Amino acid sequence: MDTVKVKNLDAIVETIRSLAQIKKDTEDQCAEGLRIVQQVLSEAEDELNTSNNILNVCKAVETAKLAKKLEAEARMAKALADEAAAIASGNPVAIAAATAEVAALAPELAQAIEEYNNAVEHRQRIEHRCELAQKCVNIAQEMCETLNMRFGFSKGKILERILVGSKRLQLAYEDLSRYLSQISSEAKKEILEWDSWKPKENEPIKPDKIRDRLNASKNVTNGILEYLYVTDMDFRAVVDRHSQNLKIPGMESATLTQIKRNIVGRLCEELVIRTFLPMGTRIETQHRENLPDGSYTRVDMLLCGLKEPLILGKGEGMGAREGGSLGIEVKAGHKDYLYGQLAHMEKQAQGHLDCDISCTVCTRDIKDLSSDRETRLREKVREAGSPMLGMLPYKDDLDWDCVEFVRSKGKRHV
Repeated sequence: MDTVKVKNLDAIVETIRSLAQIKKDTEDQCAEGLRIVQQVLSEAEDELNTSNNILNVCKAVETAKLAKKLEAEARMAKALADEAAAIASGNPVAIAAATAEVAALAPELAQAIEEYNNAVEHRQRIEHRCELAQKCVNIAQEMCETLNMRFGFSKGKILERILVGSKRLQLAYEDLSRYLSQISSEAKKEILEWDSWKPKENEPIKPDKIRDRLNASKNVTNGILEYLYVTDMDFRAVVDRHSQNLKIPGMESATLTQIKRNIVGRLCEELVIRTFLPMGTRIETQHRENLPDGSYTRVDMLLCGLKEPLILGKGEGMGAREGGSLGIEVKAGHKDYLYGQLAHMEKQAQGHLDCDISCTVCTRDIKDLSSDRETRLREKVREAGSPMLGMLPYKDDLDWDCVEFVRSKGKRHV
């Protein structure tokens, strides 16, 4: 949430360098990921080749064992036939010799059958191993193709974002450099002092400090506008569009109205955020709060974790302890607009009921109301629970600052 200051230039340069390093790191990591998956694929292919080679050997062994088994079976068949013939002849000697031959061949045949069966089982196991190796190769190939596609897509998107981001940062750097070169050293000092303010430890934050910060000088408001212009592309686009429209005949009046409404509104919100943020740990914006009647309101800002006790003014409900919370609404407008927002502000105040304290920060135009109207407005809003702080610069001054700022900007494409 910094306003424009010199250290932003160094931060932008460093960020551009960081983006270039991110690009290199991303490419290196993608290359390393692909290297690893290619290595896995290569190892899977090596395993498949090894398994196929083993399978070929197993098939050869199985064939040899089959031949040995068939040979043993043939010899056994012949021996059994010789034994049958001997028995038929009734020659005891021939019978004894034939029977001895059958008995001698039986262990050899059994061993040949066992070796062949073992060879078949081993070949089947290696075939299963080959199938698993092939699945691994298929998975590794698919993984390579997927990662190549994803890495290529991711690198392309990252490169695109980095190029756009670097171009925007370079443009921001040039804008900030140009802005800082055009303002005086006193203005730079004033911006830096306003932006660097922090509450003193163990010391309550009093209304005069809040008033001084909210009633920011033109240097500070211009610094905020410049920072938004170089960091928020939506804001930049709006400013550039208004800047061009001011040059178009017949559009100046409507464009000035939009600037005074939208640009000034954004400036006031940012000014309030930057005023109160150093007083707490964080600010939530546009916090939705449901109301008892079933409707809802959005709290402009919710300051959480007050670092020191905060005093908004005199009276009950105008102070909060350290660690407390502050609900904030922001209203920027002339006196009649502020008075016309009374009913709306009363409803918005209902969204602050869970806060320790709350306030409605508005432009100093509230002081231009008649005494009766100003008193009624302040009392009604205070009774609703969100007392008014008329501490922002006058609406006309903010209008003029924003119109001048928009006129100074030319159309740029990022």
